[in-house]
Amino acid sequence: MLANFTKASLIVPETQSVARLLLERPDAKRWRQAVEAENILQAKTVNTAKSYADIARMRLETMDEDLWEIVANAERPAATQAVLACALKFSPLLAEFMRTALSDEYRRMSSGLEDRIWRSFFADMSLIHANLAEVSEGTQTKLRQNAYRMLTEAGYLAKNKAKSLQHVRVLPEVRNYLAAHGHNDILSAMDCAH
Repeated sequence: MLANFTKASLIVPETQSVARLLLERPDAKRWRQAVEAENILQAKTVNTAKSYADIARMRLETMDEDLWEIVANAERPAATQAVLACALKFSPLLAEFMRTALSDEYRRMSSGLEDRIWRSFFADMSLIHANLAEVSEGTQTKLRQNAYRMLTEAGYLAKNKAKSLQHVRVLPEVRNYLAAHGHNDILSAMDCAH
């Protein structure tokens, strides 16, 4: 249940670069060359490049090449939603948060997303998934911060102190892909903002 999203937010530009690389079907040598030598992610250090490239690849590999094409070539709003879809597939905890807690906040017409909403959700999930009960306070905070950052990057939360809820419409190319490939769980999470 606890897929790792403590290390990075959506990293859309980096994920777009990785999607383009994956569409070339790189072997291990070409992958290293592109990430480490060519620095296609334009990272400050080789370690950061490797870390972000690995995270982006793991997320992208939860979907197929049709979605990689959207990530690689679509306009930024659609590419961002496609990256979010991959992140949700890779991190079921985040998808569940959007489907339940965030959706409830939209229904209540809450003005913003308070930190206590994540804490309450995490406490509830810890009762169902024993491994979550062992997660440190620091890791829980990091998960919340990155979850909220991802939601901000994807347009669900405003970039203000209150984290105001914003309405998001899943764009047709992303919606069509998710529906056609049986990712209705991801689509329902992304459709929380009505």
